[in-house]
Amino acid sequence: MKLMPEYAHNIIVGVVFRNQWSWYITEREYWFLNVEMEDRFGIEVLDETTAAEFFRLIEDFRVPSTELSQMLVDLRDSFQHQDEVLEFVPALYVHFDDRVLYSLFPEPMSFEHYVPEGWTGEYRDFLELVPEAERYWMIQGKNFFNTMPQR
Repeated sequence: MKLMPEYAHNIIVGVVFRNQWSWYITEREYWFLNVEMEDRFGIEVLDETTAAEFFRLIEDFRVPSTELSQMLVDLRDSFQHQDEVLEFVPALYVHFDDRVLYSLFPEPMSFEHYVPEGWTGEYRDFLELVPEAERYWMIQGKNFFNTMPQR
């Protein structure tokens, strides 16, 4: 894993592109899809036409769900409250084939407002859309995020 999730900075993003599921941990700025960013390798708008090149360039930030699950298990004893696991909750779901972005990003930064023309952007819970085999937070049949005590 090249980057660790860091609350509101390095985020976990679930992506569907060409009918293939992938997890990435990247800096958040990459995912303002319709904003030109120098930091995004000169890709002006990130959409279904530019995604292949983008994913080639960020391949090192791709993380298998098994590695994300193991990270939660390894860090379990360091978590005291549910608030402390927020950085490990997926922040974005970006489906390039269906041209959809859903955000669960907990801070006032509305990724869903920065989607390309013809896309749908929405702030909503998307965890049920994640394929069961990719739900890294499901550990031994239990939702890891729900096992933490609330403050």
